[in-house]
Amino acid sequence: MLEDFIEIKKDCIGIVGRSFALSALSLLLHESSRDAAGITLEAGVLIDESGNPLQDGHDFPLYEDVQAMLNAHPSIKMVFELSGEATLIRQLRSALPPEVTLVELPAARFFLRLHATDRLWIACKANLMQTQALFKSVVDQFPEDIMIVGSDGLILDCNYHFAERAGKNVAEICGENPLQYFDALSSLCPLKEGILDISCMSRKKDELMFSETDDQGKIHYYRIYIYPIVAEGKDNVIQLVVICRNITERTLIEQRLQQSERMATVGELSAYIAHEIRNPLMAMGGFAKVLMKDESIDSDGREKIEIILKEAQRLDNLLKSILSFVRSRDVQKNNIDVNRVAADAMQLLSMGCQLQEIEVKMDLDPNHPLGIGGAEQIRQCLINLVKNSMEAMPEGGNLKISSGVSENHVWLEVRDSGPGIADDARNHVFDPFYSSKVNGNGLGLPMVKKIMEEFGGDVELASRPGKGTSVALLLRKAPVA
Repeated sequence: MLEDFIEIKKDCIGIVGRSFALSALSLLLHESSRDAAGITLEAGVLIDESGNPLQDGHDFPLYEDVQAMLNAHPSIKMVFELSGEATLIRQLRSALPPEVTLVELPAARFFLRLHATDRLWIACKANLMQTQALFKSVVDQFPEDIMIVGSDGLILDCNYHFAERAGKNVAEICGENPLQYFDALSSLCPLKEGILDISCMSRKKDELMFSETDDQGKIHYYRIYIYPIVAEGKDNVIQLVVICRNITERTLIEQRLQQSERMATVGELSAYIAHEIRNPLMAMGGFAKVLMKDESIDSDGREKIEIILKEAQRLDNLLKSILSFVRSRDVQKNNIDVNRVAADAMQLLSMGCQLQEIEVKMDLDPNHPLGIGGAEQIRQCLINLVKNSMEAMPEGGNLKISSGVSENHVWLEVRDSGPGIADDARNHVFDPFYSSKVNGNGLGLPMVKKIMEEFGGDVELASRPGKGTSVALLLRKAPVA
């Protein structure tokens, strides 16, 4: 700072004039920051006619003549003459020592005008800074990412929420390319050499929804809005306001509602088809069993009948799965030890994992968290998830079963080192009859999700291609006894 190297000296002034002039100048100096800027009103000389006491209404010492004022205040280096009387001005010019400057009335008037303008500028600046601080404070409270893009296509400013999510401070972000943070802008705005071409943008606001996968393989949904700022009285866009809102929670709720509607429709149709198919299927299976007992049929015929019987049984099992899926059940909700459920499930599947060279690791909460559900149903859900992981790792791999407690849930997680799930398929894994397996019926994960929702819980899936998949069963916490 310049002030650190230059010694700031105060200008001590004295004033000569009538009572009202002395009062006006004193008031101006007291209402401003002149004292802080280096101006101090030391004393004055009152030239009013008789009847005006020297000290009446003034908060600085008054004297009968200039010489008495200078003798009492040798620090005065400037005298303001505010009467404009020629005789008094001549007297002051001859009486004042060389080191004391005389400021006559015209110069004093200029000073007062300049001072009034300065006061107005200070007031406007204070008001602008207050408004700016209020606006910045409000914008920083928004839970959305907000940035302003300048005419050069680079970030001009941003709010605190965006800077915090980016892991930088606002100063570091300013001047960077917004495409570095929101690649989706490239589909909404024209580009020029890899930078947003603000001048060629339309004045119409636009928006776009996009999704991103985080480091844990969870999908997050965002909606980005762009608002072009047009120069006053002109048509060209000079700046761009970009707002990005996280709509993950809302999107997941909408997806669940849509899925519930689809499942209701699929359930009604499946129940009807299952009943219609099951009757002739039972007849086919019955006749196949009778024919198997007919000794007049040769071995080649018996082999074909056996194939018919096996396929009929396979279809019957599929119909049972469909009917079990669409039927609503009265579930018994109890407090269950999720660690016990995990141990029982893996006791059944451990041998299969060993034969398939899958290394199983159990990472269960030692506090044995209790969730609300049905032990048998949750065990079946866990078995279903583990089997899916085993099928995803036919050549072996790693499987981890974990349990724990979060803020709202008790959870059981199955994590594998398989190939993961592609982004375009991840949104459909809970849809009935959707399956990537050759012989899959697409009811495994939908059934798991339905059971969990019947217990007031949920299923959370995270997956990244080539990085494996994790599926967590979320149960409501059991009340503390």
